[in-house]
Amino acid sequence: MSITYEEFLKKYLIDDFKTNLKLTGRNKIDFYNDIDKLLGIICRIFDKLTSIAPMRGGQVLMALAKLSKPGVVINKTDIKNNLDIDRLEKLYYAFDYLEEHNYIKIEKKTEKFHIIRLNEEEIPDLKIFREIVQKYWTSPEEEKEKAKRWSGEK
Repeated sequence: MSITYEEFLKKYLIDDFKTNLKLTGRNKIDFYNDIDKLLGIICRIFDKLTSIAPMRGGQVLMALAKLSKPGVVINKTDIKNNLDIDRLEKLYYAFDYLEEHNYIKIEKKTEKFHIIRLNEEEIPDLKIFREIVQKYWTSPEEEKEKAKRWSGEK
């Protein structure tokens, strides 16, 4: 069962400025589990919104956030593979749109090889977005691998 944001605030008296937040033992575990559920729900909402948004811009942003790790170089092909898309041409408009609206930065190393990064310097909210996506979102590539493992075990 999921918990709503308002239920979460009432359950732990977070909106009540007269009492202190005291978490011990079982309450601490419940608090953490409730926050974990809320973040999972937020990630599912991100996932649904990206499938509604036109030109796959949201999906590209989710894949880029999932792949972003310190020291990792991400290119357009990595994102295509993460989204389990057959042709890179399907994502060109999304890359252009996201770069134009300052969500991503693209460094052109060669004509065909580009390094892509989330623009966390100018849009700090993307740091939180990246953390949530990395922990809770399962990419199409991961789902495909999971299905292969499952079918191979049977």
